[in-house]
Amino acid sequence: MDLTMHSMAQAHPYISQTIGVILHLEGTTPALGELRAHVASHLKHEPRLTHYLHGPGLKARWHHDPSPDLTHRVREQHLPKGDDHLDTALTALVAHPLPDAGPLWDLCLVSGYAPDRYALCLRAHHSTQDGMGLIGTLTALFGTAPTPTTQPAPRAGAGAYLGTVRGMLAASATNNVWNDTALPLTGGRDISWAQVPTQRLRQAATVRGGDTNDAFLATLSGALRTWTSQSWPRGADRPLPAVTMVNLRQAEEHDRPGNYCTFASMPLPCHEPTAEGRLDHVIAATRTTKDPTRHKAMRSVMDLVPARAFQALATRLTTPDRATITTSYLAIHRPLRYKQDPVTRIQPFNWLPRNQPASIVACSYNGTTSVCFVTDAALPRLDRLPDLFHDAVEELPHPHDDSQLPDQPPHATGTIPASALDCDTTAIIDLALIKDILVQQGSLPAAPITAGATQAQAGIDSLAIALLSMTLEDRMGVVIAEHELAKAPTVADLVNLVAQRAASPSDHESPGEQDPHPKTDRPHAAPEA
Repeated sequence: MDLTMHSMAQAHPYISQTIGVILHLEGTTPALGELRAHVASHLKHEPRLTHYLHGPGLKARWHHDPSPDLTHRVREQHLPKGDDHLDTALTALVAHPLPDAGPLWDLCLVSGYAPDRYALCLRAHHSTQDGMGLIGTLTALFGTAPTPTTQPAPRAGAGAYLGTVRGMLAASATNNVWNDTALPLTGGRDISWAQVPTQRLRQAATVRGGDTNDAFLATLSGALRTWTSQSWPRGADRPLPAVTMVNLRQAEEHDRPGNYCTFASMPLPCHEPTAEGRLDHVIAATRTTKDPTRHKAMRSVMDLVPARAFQALATRLTTPDRATITTSYLAIHRPLRYKQDPVTRIQPFNWLPRNQPASIVACSYNGTTSVCFVTDAALPRLDRLPDLFHDAVEELPHPHDDSQLPDQPPHATGTIPASALDCDTTAIIDLALIKDILVQQGSLPAAPITAGATQAQAGIDSLAIALLSMTLEDRMGVVIAEHELAKAPTVADLVNLVAQRAASPSDHESPGEQDPHPKTDRPHAAPEA
């Protein structure tokens, strides 16, 4: 995918492919020279900061610059006092061109707008860093983490491969939603953000068998439903064509430059009249993108299909009559900091592909999910999406209203009751829940998973452990490293470990209260930027 992105950037140089994050920190603003020295000390061990694609189109090759010029890449912008100045500066900074030579990234220190607060804006070109790569860079610069262990890939059958190809073709089908000749997409973009409590999203989805990303997509669907009914009749009362980005980066590739993500078709259920209906629809649809065998098939397709074919598909996807909304979701469950200054909030930002109406990326960190909306300026009142998104969050079902729950399929017996999330977490983590996760997410047979069985007797291998760890993060915000889970001798010990860790206050502290050297930082996102 990196060659495809690089080729598209050369073919359409007026379209920015800049992605990045804005870190908000509390503390005394560091000296610029100190920040440069900090970044320089990590260059040797962070290839994403020293490598870049060079050459024409699909013939480009990776070049290595071990000592990029930090004078221009690490800079400072001092602002007048006031958060309004910060908002204006960040919007302008996102649109500022990246360095035109060497590695395509930079870091800007933004200060002066408030005492004891400052921001760091890390930007990169999408051909050299995808969303998970960007989080890896953040972890290298502003967190500590062990190298992820390599997990065996599941075997994908013919159905997974066929479904992958069908999904990619469906994403590029003609839809005629955004090709209004009276209001053509111009490529001019508006950028804005919304912030909502992560727990509000998570609880609404978890009780119905979903996760935070599902609630994000359902909420976005509600916001777009309102907007189309008021401002875009061509899209009213119908599913809106959309794709979600899926992370395919493997553990051994955690520090490699490049783009290791692909897209999956994910129509937004804007035709559903109720928030409950939209949420149930999304939860059912995203099961495919979370399936490990489908991930394996997607990665194989990405590796085997020639770059020229991917470029042709991307070109097809960016024609006006096939335009789609792009969505991404990232979650960072471990704290980040510079020196001793905690990162309290993260704002992501994304680019807007050619002939696309909107690109929306969400990032959950420290109890807040920040959503960035990049929209085509030609679309009437689409810049209202942040306000409509906040309204749609209020419409999400509250977990205590059991009458709103859908009929659960037989395999969903371990779904976490959200009402219990407000109480003692240990009371809801039991053998049934852990077994359900292992069967659903790890595709393990249910019969051997008994309390007294060892992990080997239960069939729990390293892949199942990794999937259990990821699912606990996504559904409950509970972070337990894979190597810790693997040490539990029996299934009962595994259940007790999860229950104890979920009940531990240390897992729910703010970044300012946690140990400055987290035990692990395995940021996870199934869909991603």
